Amino acid sequence: MTPGAVGLVRLVFWLLPLALGYLAARSWGRPRLVLGLLLAAALLGAWVKPLPLGWALAVLGFALGVPLGRR
Repeated sequence: MTPGAVGLVRLVFWLLPLALGYLAARSWGRPRLVLGLLLAAALLGAWVKPLPLGWALAVLGFALGVPLGRR
C-alpha cells in the first residue's frame, strides 16, 4: 500500500466516529437508531490511534449535531 493510500484510510477512520456521532445526535427521538450509531461511533473510535482521539471525535460530532431549540 502506498503512503497516500494509508493516509487516506487513516483519515477516513478519523472522520467516521465524528460523522456517526453527528448523525446520532441529528436522529434524536429514535432511540434504537441513536444507540446503534453511538455504538458504532464508539467501536470505530476505539480503533483510531491514539486511543482517546476517536472517542473525543465521536463526542465532538455528537455535540455538534445536537439540535438546540430547533424541532
